[in-house]
Amino acid sequence: MALALLAVLVVMLIVTANIPVTLFILICIALVDFFLLGLLFYWNVTLNSVTVVNNVIAIGLAVDYSAHIGHSFLMIDPPSHDEAGKETTDHEKRVFKARGALASMGASVFHGAFSTFLAIIVLGPSTSYIFKSFFKMWFGIIIFGVAHGFLLLPVLLALCGPLNKVGKMKALKDKDKDNENSGQIDTEKKLNDNNIIEMKDGNSI
Repeated sequence: MALALLAVLVVMLIVTANIPVTLFILICIALVDFFLLGLLFYWNVTLNSVTVVNNVIAIGLAVDYSAHIGHSFLMIDPPSHDEAGKETTDHEKRVFKARGALASMGASVFHGAFSTFLAIIVLGPSTSYIFKSFFKMWFGIIIFGVAHGFLLLPVLLALCGPLNKVGKMKALKDKDKDNENSGQIDTEKKLNDNNIIEMKDGNSI
């Protein structure tokens, strides 16, 4: 389980390139696994090879419900002034980014969780111990994963999320693209000029 969390930490650092957001996502995933163990106790499910494997799988599944929200939070650029013309505070910017993240990715994450729930609901009435354990654990993964991705993570991001400047990053990327395009145009002009000179020299000979 610790190795799985470490792998999530490394991958999320690469994807988000932001330490605070990665730590918030990691906290949500760890809490999902912790609450899942509590659910097993109250649902009279014993720890065995089936439940332990599903508990490790839960780490990978819980990433889906939090990572998209965290990444979307980083991609939103908050306004510097509100509708009244007043300068927005850092807290207002974070709240704006958290709301925007839920608005842009909330529906997609919810649809993914609901489709997964429809896929495992047929296992509920089963009399097989493996199928019953599988249903109970995946039920907890979906409920806790969505709850942490939709409730806990946006609150953490709204309270102390990073205020990255997405607009500046986009401007720098656009500048790099313009420089590359201008460099390609210059090289093409030089090649055309050289070809014209060569053709003139050939005709004169």
